[in-house]
Amino acid sequence: MKQLKPVKIDNNHFQVDMRGWMCPYPKYAVVSLLEKLPLASRLDLLVDCAAATRDVPDTIQDKDCSVLGVDSISNGEWVIKIKKG
Repeated sequence: MKQLKPVKIDNNHFQVDMRGWMCPYPKYAVVSLLEKLPLASRLDLLVDCAAATRDVPDTIQDKDCSVLGVDSISNGEWVIKIKKG
């Protein structure tokens, strides 16, 4: 299994590429990823599993986080924009 490493985009803005990870892995991984990030961080999660566009937002709503948007970035790929805190 690949290791997930948040890439720092700028101050408190990170990106994690989970393309190639099939569900349910993205919804489980996002919880531990968010725990490692500072409060008020933004995390852009790149996915290519359509179910993740529903599962990830449902999973994080109880984690003091909000979804800023789910945007298509290409055919069959999305970015889920998450704000912590």
